[in-house]
Amino acid sequence: IAMEAAAAGAGGLEVVVFRWLAFGHMIPFLELSKRLAARGHAVAFVSTPWNLARLPPVPAGLSSRLRFVPLPLPAVEGLPEGAEATSDLPPDKVGLLKQAMDGLADPLAAFLAAGRRPDWIIHDFCHHWVLPIAGQLKVASATFLIFQAAFLVFVGPRWANPAHPRTEPEHFPEPPRWIPFPSTTFFHRHEAQWITDRGESQKIWPLECPCIATGS
Repeated sequence: IAMEAAAAGAGGLEVVVFRWLAFGHMIPFLELSKRLAARGHAVAFVSTPWNLARLPPVPAGLSSRLRFVPLPLPAVEGLPEGAEATSDLPPDKVGLLKQAMDGLADPLAAFLAAGRRPDWIIHDFCHHWVLPIAGQLKVASATFLIFQAAFLVFVGPRWANPAHPRTEPEHFPEPPRWIPFPSTTFFHRHEAQWITDRGESQKIWPLECPCIATGS
């Protein structure tokens, strides 16, 4: 990104930011967007209308370079009206929010194809369908993971998991076998239950993105 920014010169880059519908993800992505805008890049922060309305306002000094782009969340049977973030739902309903989010693929593709083609799209861990859209439109893509690097090591690479599968909560309170050094990192049982119930680690593996950044 830095090399392309230098090539773009004073005009800066056109960047689209698209993240998971949880404020624990939206706020870090908004901070990233502010920093990009402060460096002279034009940033389109894409989300659903009710989520955008609840975000902190864009600082006046950045408003010319950072804009909010609303995409209405598709209706899904069982998803309450007005529920557009994980904070609007009990845990057992979050799967419906993920289904609705997948329905944003076509609207996002239409937005990317309209007007000037963006230089980059920065997306979240669960947006595996963004990669083929970006590839078709010849838009460079980057995955920004808010997780710590230690978590990604603990999840491990795809090739290591079939050799040492961890499918039950009791498999997670100790370091995985592919870590060759002493480690005090582990999941508590309730965290391990969440991981195994939802297959969260498997949502990260499909992200064969050429550019991946982590939260630390």
